[in-house]
Amino acid sequence: MSKDILVVDDELDMRDYVRTLLEDKGYTVRAAENGVAAMERVEEQRPDLILLDLQMPEETGTGFYRKLHNHKSLRDIPVIVISGLAGRNVAVSRSVVVMDKPIDEERLLEEVERAISE
Repeated sequence: MSKDILVVDDELDMRDYVRTLLEDKGYTVRAAENGVAAMERVEEQRPDLILLDLQMPEETGTGFYRKLHNHKSLRDIPVIVISGLAGRNVAVSRSVVVMDKPIDEERLLEEVERAISE
C-alpha cells in the first residue's frame, strides 16, 4: 500500500511540483493551501507524513503545527518543514527536518523515505 503524504503550501506551483515529484516515486499525495485546509485533510484521513510550509495566509504552518501537536492522536505524525522563513526551526520544534526553499529534490526524497520508514 502506498504511503500517504500531505503537502501543505499556499503556493499552487510548489504543491504541484512536490506532488509530481512524490507521485513519480509511488507515494499518494494530497494537498492543502493553508493550516485550516490541512487540518481538514488530516481529520479526513491521517497521513503518514506532512510536508509543511510555515508562512501562509488564513492559518500559518506554525498555527497548524501547534494544533496538530496538541491533538493526542495526531501529534506523532512526522513533519518535514519546507520554508524560506528565517527562524523556522524555533517555531516548529519536533519536525523531522527543516529544508530551505527552493528544495533540493534528492535530499527531499531521502528525508521523505527516512521519515516514513521510522
